[in-house]
Amino acid sequence: MLVKYLLATIVAGLFAGILLTPAMYVRSVPLILHAEEYENAAGGHEHEHAAAPAAAGETAPAVAPHTHEEEEVSPALPFGRFGNTLLINLVAGAGFALITGAAALFLGRKITVQNGIYWGLAGFFIFNLAPSFSLAPELPAMPAADLATRQAWWLITVLLTAGGVYFIVLREEIWARVLGLVLIVAPHIYGAPEADDLTSAVPPTLASEFAVSTLATNLFFWVVLGTALGFAIQSYAASELEA
Repeated sequence: MLVKYLLATIVAGLFAGILLTPAMYVRSVPLILHAEEYENAAGGHEHEHAAAPAAAGETAPAVAPHTHEEEEVSPALPFGRFGNTLLINLVAGAGFALITGAAALFLGRKITVQNGIYWGLAGFFIFNLAPSFSLAPELPAMPAADLATRQAWWLITVLLTAGGVYFIVLREEIWARVLGLVLIVAPHIYGAPEADDLTSAVPPTLASEFAVSTLATNLFFWVVLGTALGFAIQSYAASELEA
């Protein structure tokens, strides 16, 4: 019954994922490559890093995991850095589009061309901006807590932030807005996982620049995704929803 809605949502997500990849290569990827030079100088080791909205526990656009001893094309990177990044971003775009579309159905709200950008901004705040208050995007060679612990904190933060946005934006009662604020702030009061040793070969200015560029790239992704969702759903699936 909702096949058109599902297809429209996936197409919008794939479109956003395609545009995300060149946007990453404007600034985020060059900063990652620069940081890898410090990692190699420090005695390179196998390191996974993610820079996309897709990676749980991170807030930057996704760059495929790799070791610095491998070639650009290898079993770990069968399509090369660009190809693997594009593939990950396509999956991320489709996934986040489906999540957003499902949330709209669950809440009984329509995503349209007029309000699509607001859905995108909400997604950016929930999945990227709010978690980054305590868990900033990380470059290679930067100290980091256990990956599973960071992912768990990120997921809890996303769920609480989503609840907070619901109570603040969609409810008018004073108690609901207070509760929403508490939900958003709670994980940051608890605190994100931190590495035991914060020593890093990466200059602080480079890390700060990466965090800013990553958030800017993610903002672009979510604005495109929200707008594309509104256009695709309103153009191809509106009649399906009204049926």
